[in-house]
Amino acid sequence: MNFKYVLSLLLFISVTNIFAQQVPVKGSVSGKLIDGATNQPLEFATVSLIKKSDNLPAKSIQTDLQGNFKLDNIADGFYLLRATYVGYGTVTKDSIAISPKKRVYVFSNLKLKAIKGVLKEVAIKAQRSTIQIGIDKKVFSVDQSLVSQGGSATDLLSNVPSVQVDVDGNLNLRGSSNVRVLINGKPSALTGSNMADILQSIPASSIENIEVITNPSSKYDAEGQSGIINIVLKKNARLGLNGSLSGSIGYQHTYNGSANLAYQTKSVNLYANYSYRKAHREGDGYTNRTSVDAFNNPVLQNQIANQAFDFNAHNIRAGVDFNLDDKTTLSFNANANLRNRNRAQFGNTTVDSAHILTRYTQQNTTSYSHGNSNYDFNSDFEHRYKKQGEVLTANVGYSIGREAAVDSQLIHYNNYVPPYTSIHRQFNDNGQKSYNVNLQADFSLPMSQGRKLEAGYRSTFAQNDNRNDVYDLLTGNTYVPDANQTNHFLYQEQIHAIYTNYQQQFGKFGIQGGLRLEDARIRTLLRDNGERHSQDYFRIYPSLFLSDKLSDNQTLQLSYTRRVSRPRDRQISPFLDKSDPYNYQQGNPDLKPEDTHSFEFSYINYWKTLTLTSSLYYRLTNDDIQQIRTPLSTSVTRLHFENIATAQNSGFELIARINATQTIDLTANVNAYYRNLQGNADLGLPSSSGFAWNANLTANLKPVKKLGMQLRGDYQAPQVITQGHQRAMAGLDGGLRYDLTKALNISGNVRDIFNTRKFGSIIDNTTGLYPYHSESQRRFASRTYTFTLSYRFGSTPDDGSRKKGKKDKNNGNQDDMNPDDQSGGGGVGGGNKL
Repeated sequence: MNFKYVLSLLLFISVTNIFAQQVPVKGSVSGKLIDGATNQPLEFATVSLIKKSDNLPAKSIQTDLQGNFKLDNIADGFYLLRATYVGYGTVTKDSIAISPKKRVYVFSNLKLKAIKGVLKEVAIKAQRSTIQIGIDKKVFSVDQSLVSQGGSATDLLSNVPSVQVDVDGNLNLRGSSNVRVLINGKPSALTGSNMADILQSIPASSIENIEVITNPSSKYDAEGQSGIINIVLKKNARLGLNGSLSGSIGYQHTYNGSANLAYQTKSVNLYANYSYRKAHREGDGYTNRTSVDAFNNPVLQNQIANQAFDFNAHNIRAGVDFNLDDKTTLSFNANANLRNRNRAQFGNTTVDSAHILTRYTQQNTTSYSHGNSNYDFNSDFEHRYKKQGEVLTANVGYSIGREAAVDSQLIHYNNYVPPYTSIHRQFNDNGQKSYNVNLQADFSLPMSQGRKLEAGYRSTFAQNDNRNDVYDLLTGNTYVPDANQTNHFLYQEQIHAIYTNYQQQFGKFGIQGGLRLEDARIRTLLRDNGERHSQDYFRIYPSLFLSDKLSDNQTLQLSYTRRVSRPRDRQISPFLDKSDPYNYQQGNPDLKPEDTHSFEFSYINYWKTLTLTSSLYYRLTNDDIQQIRTPLSTSVTRLHFENIATAQNSGFELIARINATQTIDLTANVNAYYRNLQGNADLGLPSSSGFAWNANLTANLKPVKKLGMQLRGDYQAPQVITQGHQRAMAGLDGGLRYDLTKALNISGNVRDIFNTRKFGSIIDNTTGLYPYHSESQRRFASRTYTFTLSYRFGSTPDDGSRKKGKKDKNNGNQDDMNPDDQSGGGGVGGGNKL
């Protein structure tokens, strides 16, 4: 035997063992987060491992689509596990000791309890974000938007990634104005034809969060070409008695106030919210138009329009939840929006022909609205069965809205060739009545081996009755009815739908398929001449979602959905509106609904300090609805709506949330897309296409413990429209907040710091009898600044309602509730079914 060889082998084994002992063995902590009431997994929630030695985060991760998480490569030491999710109380697991005795910890089915409408801390802290992002849904937390405090719902929505607000206050999602807006997951009279005015009247302080779903599945309403925006109003509920007060004052006589009060016991939950908004908004704009007359002489038309709006609104919301037993809840709530809007418009128009001034017109219009109101009433039922995740919900909702306004118009005509002068006075009495009824039921049934079945039913009944009575002043002070401009238009709609969704998980690969069957019945009537139109159609809206969990941090999803956008109100009213003598408007009762096929490929990756969501999307829209300007003469155009053959949007969207340091976090959004609009020879429309993009960046800074700062900038590049393109636009907002005490804080913000948000367009109409070129610019509002004082009172999760080590009857865990971490990392908490 070769003893030298044996001795060398033993020495090698000894040295290898020594080095192996020197390499530390790492630990791991894993588990699953679920809703404490429904046992549904909580996707994209934040789970952090905190070192007890210095109370600093050691590792953080977000849960996957099934609520699972795993933190590995953990060095020996003592830790706390903290799970947070927006709208839920924080769960903390203590006594995690990674050591040679135990290196693997598994927490199965950690239950988080929803704290609906909780009044969160507004201070910007590490690991606290303004937006929670998932593959197909983004949730924007209102109370952390410092640049929107003291503003309106419109101001808030303009800060949400993927969402833009145009010059008239209308919403756009990924460059499309055909977006479905819901209130608390349901259709409402609040989202009717005057939605822009209504959003201006709702204070941002009365909104809990904004949910954006870009490619909804079959369980959601099929309406909305580009997706759904769901506005969730505050419910304000904590154990015991609690509440808050806030007041704002701003530039141009802007005032806001809100009060929230709630009381909750084991069996009943009462809540109420009142907010008041008084605001003044000023805008201006111009349109310069060039054409030629019958003798080929140049005709120049320059139009200037200035306007000022005054809003005065009250928003009241109240409700009660009855916990009939541990598994059954019956809820009732009501919301009232009462508002008035006054508007003053001043404009003048000059017309030059062959370089000679031929006409000068002055137009003044004042509008006074009174008694405008919307009321929503809802009753909800929820029953959770013994089987985890088996839930039945139902809703009966009714909403009614009323609008009334009186317009006075004065037009001075000064014609130079041939010379004459005239004055036209007009009085308009406008009114609108609308209602909406919603009947809905949903059932969710989890099955074995990662399978799940969902089914539901919804019927909506809506009616909108518009009237416009016009009177002209002929002689003296006597106004007589103008039959040529008076019109009454009635719109009625019934939508009946059933859906089913099936899900199954095959390891890391998941599939969900669904079908939604909708029957639509639409009737319109122009009362003045008895003109009737109807559309009845039945459509099937399929959806398919494929997901693949590449790793604990990475997920892929491929989805397809079919959607619809139905024309409404002024888009289909056949009446020719001549209130502006140079710009007529008319709807088209023969408009077909848009039919959209939407594809989206999404990728999400999250690290300790970075969450990255990217999406490639493509939308093909048949019978696309576009507004078209047709010249009737060298100085008069008619704005109307037509179906063009197809419109295609293909793009890439990126959303990144970066926790750069303990005191700085950033949220960036970039959306780049290519639009292709097919022309229509019969309408004289050429095809148009082009590349466009928009981006925004929000930065939160916390230089000292009690001070929070926020900056937000946005940019919209030029983009093509049917007959031209829109100009680029950019703006910057800033906000500050200081915590005087734990309950009292003061904040201030400036919107559009450099006064640069101006909407512009260039139109080239090269066909027809009167070709023209026009350039226009309009401003929604000038720079504003606001100061806000907020105070909250009552019970908080750390005042004795939760005690360390005390077992929570609702979730069955030995949990500590940390009030400083109630906002979560990602996903939708306390979400409303749509």
